[in-house]
Amino acid sequence: MHQSTFSGRMISGVAAAAATLVLSLPAQAADEPKYNNFEITPFVGYLAGGEFEDPVDNSSRDLDAGTDFGIIMDAAADWWRHYEMIYVRNSTTVDGVTPFDMDVEYLQFGGTVSYPDAEYTHVIPYFGMTIGAARFSPDGSGLDDETKFAATMGGGLRIPINERFGVRLDLRVFGTVLDSESDIFCVSSAGLTCRVKAKGDFFLQYAANLGVTIGF
Repeated sequence: MHQSTFSGRMISGVAAAAATLVLSLPAQAADEPKYNNFEITPFVGYLAGGEFEDPVDNSSRDLDAGTDFGIIMDAAADWWRHYEMIYVRNSTTVDGVTPFDMDVEYLQFGGTVSYPDAEYTHVIPYFGMTIGAARFSPDGSGLDDETKFAATMGGGLRIPINERFGVRLDLRVFGTVLDSESDIFCVSSAGLTCRVKAKGDFFLQYAANLGVTIGF
């Protein structure tokens, strides 16, 4: 009789423990960070910097700062690590004795890491790096397109609105490798004095972009 009572109490205790464990599982799952596997962020912003040189008189040929636009495609490795592809385009003018229009494009691949405790905040700071290419497309007689190796470094803020939408602020430095000993853009068969040359081995531009993130 006593053994039966003890067995009953034991079974009841095990059942109660199992029920407690089952009920606790959803709560634990709810505490895990939620994130989208893929995100797309179309953005618009401001791109500044960039400088060439006129080899005839050694004067600077600056690029006009202006609006840029593009898209970031994001694949999550984890909630705090993301792989990214970035495309940026800017239409500008190169100043100097003979100004000309030029399109600047960047195609970059890399990733970002977020602050480890950012899952508990409404604003998520991140740091990112990429490598890829920069393409310069001048619009002028005797000038040709150039594609060069480029990389970026920057950071920003992700601000989730809900599970699928958010706002993203991205601040970034673009660095393109050029040959300061040679002319750039100029077609050798043009037979004219080239008035555009790389001012240094690195061509630097700075961007501040704001976009809307759509998650999947």
